[in-house]
Amino acid sequence: MRTIPSLLAAGATAIALTAAAPAALAAPSTGSAGGSSNGSSSPGCAPRSSADVRFLRASSEEDSSCSVQDSAIGLAHAQCQWLDAYGNSAHNHIVLAEKARSAVKYPYLFLDAAIRAYCPQYKL
Repeated sequence: MRTIPSLLAAGATAIALTAAAPAALAAPSTGSAGGSSNGSSSPGCAPRSSADVRFLRASSEEDSSCSVQDSAIGLAHAQCQWLDAYGNSAHNHIVLAEKARSAVKYPYLFLDAAIRAYCPQYKL
């Protein structure tokens, strides 16, 4: 039960740390950024899937550095996995958004963007 919250905390830390990381030390792609570019949100980033582009725009991360975008995409996937494991309830949405508060500027908007892009079977 503590694994997913630890993963979210690690993702939040990764977002905070990669914001200042030089491009040479940028995190590798999360694997979700395959396919055609579909309007990659930031010049120089790996091509993004249409779900990634949708998420980055909706979460206000499209102008962030590539490494921050990769970390945000990873955190969004982790949030969906957490909902898979613990259920899609209003309480769990609040828990996820509040856990992300220290890592993202708009945690509820971020969660909404994650759900719409990566786990649309859930509703916010």
